[in-house]
Amino acid sequence: MFVRIEEKRRRPLRLVTPLLVCCCLFVAVWQALAPPAERYALLQSWGTVPAEIKLNFSALLSGSGLRLFSALFVHADWTHLFGNLLFLGLFGAGVERTLGSWRLLALYLVAGAFANLFTALMAPLTQAPIIGSSGAVSALIGAYVLLFPRSHLGIVLPLGLYFQLVRVPAVHLIGIWLLFQVLETLGTRSGAVAWWAHVFGFINGVLLALILRPWLHRRDVRLV
Repeated sequence: MFVRIEEKRRRPLRLVTPLLVCCCLFVAVWQALAPPAERYALLQSWGTVPAEIKLNFSALLSGSGLRLFSALFVHADWTHLFGNLLFLGLFGAGVERTLGSWRLLALYLVAGAFANLFTALMAPLTQAPIIGSSGAVSALIGAYVLLFPRSHLGIVLPLGLYFQLVRVPAVHLIGIWLLFQVLETLGTRSGAVAWWAHVFGFINGVLLALILRPWLHRRDVRLV
């Protein structure tokens, strides 16, 4: 008598999120080891310079257009870098498990590039480069909200000599974060932080997740 034993389906490795983290770290170390003049030239050549953006097909395929993507891997300092990497690891892993590695990578690059483009169009005469993965990371946060609307996040509250871990709905925490981004965007006339990239990135992530959600439903139906 033969008995069929169901094999546990192995989950495929999800490597894009850690690879993105490693790429940003590699570029940051490269920046840190370079002389100051080369470091500044790197920011100018990799960052999105609003004054150089031209809205035509050939220009977007040239250097100025490609810098919409390369800017996602360059950061101003270690605080800027680690803040983005923290959110990238926290939200990117969940989105990658749901959408898959290639879709996560496409969302990161496309949403981040459009966030840089929209931010550049808000100040078309600016020569200072837009750098950092904030727009792409904000897109992952937007996608996470749409894909996991009932999820909870843990926050640690200091209570005197002790700490308490509290589970809070992710929608509430991300809503507070988004409100802060909008207030900073509306209240900032100039500065080092491109707040518009955070807001545009979040919106791009929500829209792309909406586009991909029907595919998730069809996939789940096939697996039943």
